[in-house]
Amino acid sequence: MSERLSVAFFIPEGDSPRMIIDGHVHIWQRNMLPSSLLRAYLEPLLALDGIAFDMTEDREQDWPMSQVNSSTLLDCMKDARVEKAVVLPLDFGMLGETKIGVEQYNDWVFENCRGSEGRLIPFIGVDPSRGEKALQLLDKYAKTCDAKGVKVYPATGYSPDEERIEPFWKRVEDYGLIVVTHGGATWGPLDETFTHPILFKPVLERHLELKVVIAHIGGKFRSETYELAERFPNVYADCAALQGWLPTEAETCRSRLKEAVEKMPGRVIFGSDWPLFDMSYPYTYWARFVSEEPWAADGVKQEVLGGTIARLLRL
Repeated sequence: MSERLSVAFFIPEGDSPRMIIDGHVHIWQRNMLPSSLLRAYLEPLLALDGIAFDMTEDREQDWPMSQVNSSTLLDCMKDARVEKAVVLPLDFGMLGETKIGVEQYNDWVFENCRGSEGRLIPFIGVDPSRGEKALQLLDKYAKTCDAKGVKVYPATGYSPDEERIEPFWKRVEDYGLIVVTHGGATWGPLDETFTHPILFKPVLERHLELKVVIAHIGGKFRSETYELAERFPNVYADCAALQGWLPTEAETCRSRLKEAVEKMPGRVIFGSDWPLFDMSYPYTYWARFVSEEPWAADGVKQEVLGGTIARLLRL
């Protein structure tokens, strides 16, 4: 893991600290990711080979962020003054073979989070196109682990509105699980065709109680997120990965945050996509940016930083 920068979290005199809940983080082991996706992650790092990192020994094992567990996450959360975080397993197994299967990965995530004294809230991570296996995993973790939600990634090769995926959404709705879905740009073997938020429109029309969080505000397709939010009150968005504009494009980041809370007030959630941006813009900086930059009134920030997702999770 790269060396993390520790920065004091600024709290204006007389103000009480905000409880920050991160709605979008990940943990994984190298063998839980298919090689095709790992190579896509590696591309920007290969340019630094021999400069910032020595990757001659094992390019796919000894790179920053190749393996991150709950202990590392909790250390970063402590530095950033983040009280709780939603942990989202990533099921990329349909893209290529992984040495550790999806069920073992989910078992590991739930076990890693168990000792966090409630600070880490694990979701299920499973590809709906696994069919009956996906339904079995929903049953397992909803019943035995009291899972609160599920992370899906349509860019692995399916559209949310396909008929073959319908039993999955029905089961999710029956359990009252929150759906977090990727929205926006993809890379490597992932297919951007399926990351348009508007593809959830038929799903939401059929499942009126389904709660869906569009990750990254939908990225370059965020207008579709706003269109869904205008019609469906159970559509939310997280701001994970917006820090990709930082530090050089701070105004873009501020304007995107401001736009989101104006378009869908009370339904925007703080997220980081940790650890994916920790090297370019440390977690502590991002939490402070959202908390202290002048993009919204203090009450709005408090909702984004923790209030909205606390209600959604019934904390």
